[in-house]
Amino acid sequence: MTILRSKTRKTHRRLFYLNSYGMAQAWRTLEDPNPGQHLWGCIELARLGYEVAMPEEPVRGRFFNYRRQDFNQLRFIREWLGRDGILYSGHTVLFWAPMLAAAGLLRCPVVTLLYAAGENLRFSSGYAGVIAMTPAAERRARSLAPGAKIAHLGWGVDLPLYPSSRHTPGWFLSCGKTRRDFSTLASAAGKVAETVRVINTSAPAGLDWPANVQFVGTAQAGTWEAVSFRELIDRHYAGCTAALVLLETDTEERYAAGFTQLIEALALGKPVIVTRTGAIPGEIDVEATGCGIFVPPKDPVALAEAMITLAKDPARAAAMGQAGRRLCETDYSMERFGTRLHGFFSQL
Repeated sequence: MTILRSKTRKTHRRLFYLNSYGMAQAWRTLEDPNPGQHLWGCIELARLGYEVAMPEEPVRGRFFNYRRQDFNQLRFIREWLGRDGILYSGHTVLFWAPMLAAAGLLRCPVVTLLYAAGENLRFSSGYAGVIAMTPAAERRARSLAPGAKIAHLGWGVDLPLYPSSRHTPGWFLSCGKTRRDFSTLASAAGKVAETVRVINTSAPAGLDWPANVQFVGTAQAGTWEAVSFRELIDRHYAGCTAALVLLETDTEERYAAGFTQLIEALALGKPVIVTRTGAIPGEIDVEATGCGIFVPPKDPVALAEAMITLAKDPARAAAMGQAGRRLCETDYSMERFGTRLHGFFSQL
């Protein structure tokens, strides 16, 4: 167990944080450095006077079920949190804790995050609070847990690690792997003259990538990443014309795939081209905010046209990038998310 606490503030509340991956391990990766947003506000809460406990990566044996991994933590949760502490889950991985809370056998508030409309909660009456990351998630939360306190809190990036730079167009950049539409990207890339960099560890085999695509797909030993965070920022984002967030069709807003890539690109001051599908458009309208262009799903012609538009108009692309950076500074920073999270927890 790793416990974070402020060196300068007196602890006023305890919080136990659980996710689908080891939080203590995620904390140690910050030394590389890596951004802190994947601790989902824990660092900011510790700075605000919370004492935050995070377990190690669970042992993933034959009978391991990551959606029931709270079983091994129950004794610690009950003894360490008491009545006033908070059990905070960064994903829908809780099973035993909300069951016990629903039965009146766990007194501390149980809180989870929802990302989009496709998620479910087991023993929903055991949740004191649900944090929705998108409007689709908020609607889903209200239908699943009408008795819980629900708040729509925009996530954010660790802004100090995302320097905004001058627009120097050199290539289009696609990274990320969850629900990405690689076939549309490959088809659109063949219709433009500019270089397209694709950073991914698991693109499907058999795609016909055109000659202007530079594919970076070899993961580092022992990691899921194709490149390090610092290399991604300094070598790939630094000279990109625009970031491409291209997703599979999701008309029911079941997923919030691409959210991380989107806000990282905006924080770096890069214009974005985003598929209008899934839960992202309901959270950030890149056209209304002036930071990018929407394209329909499964439409390589529209994608190619958007890429050509930004390649031919660097002044417009630069202005979009500046608008995206301002949006992150005002609404999508981890400092702001942590403050909102504290306000939410204070009402439980």
